[in-house]
Amino acid sequence: MYSLEARLKRRLLVGVLLVSVVLGIAVRTEVNRQQREMLDYQLEQVARAMLLSDLQDLQAWDDDPALHLDMQIWDRAGNRLYRSSTQIGLGADTRPGFSVLPSGPQADAVILRVFTLKGTERTIQVMHSRELRRALSRDAELQVLLPTLLAMLFVAIMVGATIRKGLEPIRELDEELSQRDVASLQPVSLVHAPVELDRVVRTFNRLLLQLDASIQAHKRFIANAAHELRTPITALRLEVDNLAHGEDPVQVKGAVRRLTIGVHRAQRLLQQMLTLARLEARTNSRPWTSVDLVGLAQESMMDLSVLGSQRGIEFAFEASGSTVVQGDPDDLRLLLDNLLGNALKFSPPNTSVELSIHQQGDAVILLLRDHGRGIAPALRERVLMPFVRSNPAIEGSGLGLTIVFEVIQSHGATLQLEDPPEGQGLQVRVSFGVNRPVLQTENQKNQA
Repeated sequence: MYSLEARLKRRLLVGVLLVSVVLGIAVRTEVNRQQREMLDYQLEQVARAMLLSDLQDLQAWDDDPALHLDMQIWDRAGNRLYRSSTQIGLGADTRPGFSVLPSGPQADAVILRVFTLKGTERTIQVMHSRELRRALSRDAELQVLLPTLLAMLFVAIMVGATIRKGLEPIRELDEELSQRDVASLQPVSLVHAPVELDRVVRTFNRLLLQLDASIQAHKRFIANAAHELRTPITALRLEVDNLAHGEDPVQVKGAVRRLTIGVHRAQRLLQQMLTLARLEARTNSRPWTSVDLVGLAQESMMDLSVLGSQRGIEFAFEASGSTVVQGDPDDLRLLLDNLLGNALKFSPPNTSVELSIHQQGDAVILLLRDHGRGIAPALRERVLMPFVRSNPAIEGSGLGLTIVFEVIQSHGATLQLEDPPEGQGLQVRVSFGVNRPVLQTENQKNQA
């Protein structure tokens, strides 16, 4: 774990320091060069001026402290006409132009930068001591580098302050979140959040809203489950009391029968609830395989045929083309069991449940039609929610279509609840391998 603020400050300040070092070296090098050129130009210009001037003007040159130089003048015969300092021991034989020479033969002689100019009548030697030139360069460097270094120090201070100010919204976010508990799922609000952090806050708020909606849905599910379980459990308890106090064999036999029916009903409800919870809680899909819907449909109809024959309901089935889809065979079997079970439950006696599976382009279409009362268009979206039943008079848990919808979502298929082409009833259309909304209402289908 590391501090973003400390890391940014450290890296940026190291960058400022490196820039300062490079800038300082560059400024020092340039100042030295310009200072050297300026002093050399001074030596050359003074020598040329003295070559043309009268020796009587030398007193004015000596009295000018701004020149910072020494001078020797020789005549054509090699006689010294003038020397500005007795400490200078240069001969007249210095080569023309610039040279670096000691001021005399003594061991502690001063090193001089000398410019020699030879004319027809005179030889002029103008010179600076090397120490003087270095001192002048240091003064020039300080005059330039000091403001530069102060400016870089100001930049470093501004960088630190800017980083701290820029990270202030993160501290505000941390402070607001630290004051919340597990029940505080209201959206986070940062008034002065930058654009980059604002996107993070919007994403975080969207997740909070989804989490809150999921929690509320689970609360409703638990409340509805408790309500749905209360009725069969109460009935079971009453039948157990009747069985415990019953003396008439006929009454005992009736209580046992009703008790058995109640146990089966509670067992069916619990099984549906556990199935739905398993589908909703699944985070990683199991590996898909090639599944033949015809084989699954035949197995499901065979298992439900006894229930259908008790009510005089027959299955009519037809298939055409390729009916193989990619998916989870167990989940697809759940889908068929619940669709066919619902169709049997809501079909009147002595009718038929018609199932067809056929290929349409790249899609596989499953059509299931019953002859019951159907589902009103306004209710077709709500019946996909847990514990919502289209006909409360018919016994059921209200979870069958919810389980179907979960399987549809996990397989990327689409579900349409339609009116049949003729007569009453409900037609369910499931399309595999198409890219459409998972649920299409009748209005959306008509608009398409």
